[in-house]
Amino acid sequence: MKHRHVELPSFVEVGKGVLDRTKIFVESLKAERVVMLCGKISYELAGREVESIVKPSEVFSLRNPRDEVSKLVAKLSYSDVDCVIAVGGGRIIDSGKILSSELNVPLVTVPTTASHDGIASPVASFRNGEVFSIFTRPPSAVIADTSVISLCPIRLIRAGFGDLISNITAVKDWRLAKDVEPIDYSEIAASIAYMPAEMLLEKTPEVDELVRGLIMSGVAMSIAGSSRPASGAEHKFSHAIDMLGFGKALHGEQVGIGTIIMEYFHEIAYEGDWMKVRQAMERFGCVVKLKDVGISKEEAIQALLKAKSIRPSRYTILDELKPERRDFEKAIEVTNV
Repeated sequence: MKHRHVELPSFVEVGKGVLDRTKIFVESLKAERVVMLCGKISYELAGREVESIVKPSEVFSLRNPRDEVSKLVAKLSYSDVDCVIAVGGGRIIDSGKILSSELNVPLVTVPTTASHDGIASPVASFRNGEVFSIFTRPPSAVIADTSVISLCPIRLIRAGFGDLISNITAVKDWRLAKDVEPIDYSEIAASIAYMPAEMLLEKTPEVDELVRGLIMSGVAMSIAGSSRPASGAEHKFSHAIDMLGFGKALHGEQVGIGTIIMEYFHEIAYEGDWMKVRQAMERFGCVVKLKDVGISKEEAIQALLKAKSIRPSRYTILDELKPERRDFEKAIEVTNV
């Protein structure tokens, strides 16, 4: 792996009633002008309290973050902003990453959900017909109040489980790729991403454990300098579903089901246990059936076939085995997704 400077969150708090820790970090920066981003719901859940604690100079409530963040960048580019705080779910946090990166100032993320590993990652994703990702600076601080996160719909927390367990096949794909072609690979990043995902196979996590795992996943991406520790063939499958416009699943639900399928192929090729992945997801109440998120068997096969052509430079088990339609049909039948 090439030597390079790695930025990681320097301040992480996970637990009940930790919102007040936001002030400690902001004060450590000696920040005079702080701006806060939030959504309407996230403001009521946590933003109002953070505002009363930190007293930011301005609070921006975003209705359409993807469109509004570019306007904010233009508006604040010539202002003396010292810190950005993003209170909310994935779209708000990703907007905070874009804004803080463009302004070159620290970002504090205050998640109100645990639906994916964007809490601490250096990747911002937006949906515009299909999902596209931008590599950014990672957050400088993460304040995850589990008493707030626990209030979010259980479906979102289960989606976070699916996003974290997908590191199982993502890391296997990364390790597979390094044996085939010269790529940047970090065993430290791979281990940091794999360990919390592997833990899910053995026990049903509490919310704080899930959040810590998602943060570790984000940190692994920062160390790797790419999303490889947390994105492999299962994410290609999810991207294909988005591009084709199938179903009504959340990102974590799609990659979770994709992990079962890709673990089946890893089990055929080398080592894996798709049944263990599926059972872990079932214990947590995750979606394991395509039909439960509005995706038919034929649509899943189309997505799997398309996944083979997505990001061809990212070698995965799909490149190793080169499965065809009949192989995907069997995988779906055997895994009973």
